[in-house]
Amino acid sequence: MLKIPRAEFFDLFGVPVFAIIALLSGWAITTGDQLPHWGLGFLFFVGLFGIFIDGAMVSRAYKHKK
Repeated sequence: MLKIPRAEFFDLFGVPVFAIIALLSGWAITTGDQLPHWGLGFLFFVGLFGIFIDGAMVSRAYKHKK
């Protein structure tokens, strides 16, 4: 069975990811420009990755409670 790391492991990725999100949104707010395509792709990837990880954790938590 796939061993999922503890939730704290993923916090290591949170700091740079949220820094990039903050920089992208700050840039868009201050310049009034739209986000570049690579920025939208990054946010889309983060969203998909988050859904996958959280879904796996929730699924695993409920499987073990039965």
